Amino acid sequence: MFLQRGISFLVAVLLAIALTPALLAQSTDDRVRQLEQEVEQLKAEVAAMKAQGQNADRVAEIERKLDVLAQEIETLKLGEAAATADRSTNGMGPAASKVYRSGNGLAIGGYGEVVYHKFDSRLQDGSRSDATDEVDLQRAVVYFGYKFNERFIFNSELEVEHAVTASDKDGETEVEFAYGDYLWKPQANVRAGLVLMPVGLLNEYHEPTVYLGVSRNEVETAIIPTTWREIGFGLYGEAEAWRYRTYLTNGLDASRFAADGIGEGSGEGSHARAEDFAWVGRLDFTGVPGLLVGGSAFTGDSGQGLLDTEGKRIGGRVTLYEGHVDWRWRGLQFRALGVRSTVDDVARINQALGLEGEEGIGRAQRGAYAELGYDLLSLRPGSRQRLIPFVRVEAYDTQQEVPTGFARNPANDTHVLTFGFNYYPIDQLVLKADILRVRNEARTGQNEFRIGLGYVF
Repeated sequence: MFLQRGISFLVAVLLAIALTPALLAQSTDDRVRQLEQEVEQLKAEVAAMKAQGQNADRVAEIERKLDVLAQEIETLKLGEAAATADRSTNGMGPAASKVYRSGNGLAIGGYGEVVYHKFDSRLQDGSRSDATDEVDLQRAVVYFGYKFNERFIFNSELEVEHAVTASDKDGETEVEFAYGDYLWKPQANVRAGLVLMPVGLLNEYHEPTVYLGVSRNEVETAIIPTTWREIGFGLYGEAEAWRYRTYLTNGLDASRFAADGIGEGSGEGSHARAEDFAWVGRLDFTGVPGLLVGGSAFTGDSGQGLLDTEGKRIGGRVTLYEGHVDWRWRGLQFRALGVRSTVDDVARINQALGLEGEEGIGRAQRGAYAELGYDLLSLRPGSRQRLIPFVRVEAYDTQQEVPTGFARNPANDTHVLTFGFNYYPIDQLVLKADILRVRNEARTGQNEFRIGLGYVF
C-alpha cells in the first residue's frame, strides 16, 4: 500500500508537469540539422570574403555568429541538463565556485533544502515501525568568498543544519570548508586550509541542484564520508582533457570509527588530531563532451596516538579508492560509482575501544551504485525547464570483512532502490520527490517516501 500510494503520487506529478506545456512540432534533430546547414553556409561565406580580401569587420561579425551557433548546437546535442550542470570551477560546486567568476572583492552565494520524510508503518520483516514522519529544514548554507586579486582567493562555506543549534535537537552550525587559493596557471594552482576531499561524485558537488534524488545517495554517505573535509594543502589543475587534485591532510581518527563506517573519524577541522597524516588524490578525464570518468584514492594512518591493550601505538592505516563515471547526452544522465576501503590493525583498534561481537569495526567496507535519468523536457527545443525521472540502485556493506573473533551485523549489508524525479522550473530551483525501497540482511529495512525543495544562488 505504501509503495502503491507513492508511485501514484509520482506518476500524477510527472504527468502534470510534463503535459502542461505543449511540445513544439520541430524535433531536436531537425533543429540541429538546420543549424549545421546555416553554419556551413556562413563558413563558406567567410572563406569567400577572406579570399577576396573583403571587409574584415564583417568577417569578424560572422565568426562571432558562428561561435554562438556552435554553442547552441552543442547545447541541443548534449541536452539542457548537460549544458547547465557543469558550471563548477576549480573543483567546487556551481554556487560554491561563484567567487572565481566574480570581480575583485566579496562574493556571496549559498544553497538550502527542505525535506519531508514519510516512513512506511512496517519494517521489512513485517513488524511495526515506531518511526515518526517529519519535515525538516535540512540545510541552510551561505558561501563567503573574497577575491583579493587575480591570483589570491579565499572561499568558505558556513552551514546550519536542521534550523537550530540548540542542545535539545540535533541541529548544528559547521564550517564545511575554508581555504585559500593561489592561482598560478591552469596546470598548477595551490590550495590550503579546510578543504573538501576530492573523493567520489558527491563530496565536492553536494548542492541540491546537482544530484538526482531528494537526499544524497547512500553509498556516498555511508562508505565515503559526507561532507568529508580535512585541513591540508596541495595542488590542483587541468591540462587538455585531464583534471587533477592532490592534497596532504591530517589523517582520520580511528577512535571514532564504528560498525556502521569510518565517517565519524573525519577531523572536520575541529581540534582534529594530527599525530598521523594522509594523502588524497584524484584524476578525471573530460575529453568527450558530456563525459567525466575517473577515480580517487586516500591513504593514511588513523591511530592518532591510540594505544592497544599492551600499550603499543596503533597504526590503523586506512586505504580508500573509488572509480566513477558521469555521462550526459541530450536528455540522458547516467552515473555510477564503486568504492572500497580497508582498515589495518582493526582487531587491535576494536580491543582498544572495547568493541565486541557485531559492534566491531569492519576490516573492509564496500559500496556501489548506478543511476539513470532522462530529461523529458529536453524533447521540447528551447525549453529552459527540466523534468528528470530517474532510478538508482545501490548496495553497500560497512562490515564486508571483520577480523577473527568478531561478527558481521547483517543490518549493515544494505540494498536500496530509489526512483523519483527532479523538476527544475529554473536552474537555481529544484522540486524533488522519490521513494526508497530499503532491504538489509537483518530484515529491518524501512521504505520511505520523500519530497524536497532545494535552491542555490
